[in-house]
Amino acid sequence: MAKESEGYQDRVFINCPFDESYMPLLQAIVYTVYRCTFLPISALSEDDGSDNRLDKIYRLIANCRFSIHDISRTELNIYGLPRFNMPFELGLFFGAKKFGGAAHRSKNAIVFESVKFEYQKYISDISGIDTKAHGNSDIEIVIQIRNWLKTATNRKTIPGTEMLLADYLDFKEKLPSIAERLSLDINAILFNDFCEIVEYAIEKRLEI
Repeated sequence: MAKESEGYQDRVFINCPFDESYMPLLQAIVYTVYRCTFLPISALSEDDGSDNRLDKIYRLIANCRFSIHDISRTELNIYGLPRFNMPFELGLFFGAKKFGGAAHRSKNAIVFESVKFEYQKYISDISGIDTKAHGNSDIEIVIQIRNWLKTATNRKTIPGTEMLLADYLDFKEKLPSIAERLSLDINAILFNDFCEIVEYAIEKRLEI
């Protein structure tokens, strides 16, 4: 693979809503990916005004073996239409896996929805895949991502479910005070700032 894809086996592309109401779930995703010894990547990881957004999505998907897709956001916006970005990016992932050549055949994804099999009402072309329902629960997201990564890789560095949940709940409890100490708005933390907080918190906890 190209030089920019070094670390391909460790990267997890996150395709999910980025609005404030989804933030607790996104933070649970990021924490879990890190705690399972992988690297979370999203469109929020980069900010280059000269970079075409679609080209950026192509590049991020190409450089990640693993991918998390949440297609649960089907509510109508102020224009009376749902958001199509998440299903579209899921389609790009499937295309990369199917047509990307040998380097991308090993791509592996978990697809979340809020209610099991609800996707069949609006995107029936993916019928037959094993989606996971999170019920808008951060705890369920943590468990499902952990189990998926363990099954997909069998890495010895992935913690057991009970340990992971204990670590996550401890981090979640301390996050507001950490954000306050760093003068960050808990409801508007930049993706990269949050990643640094998670990395530091995990490193310190594992040193104990």
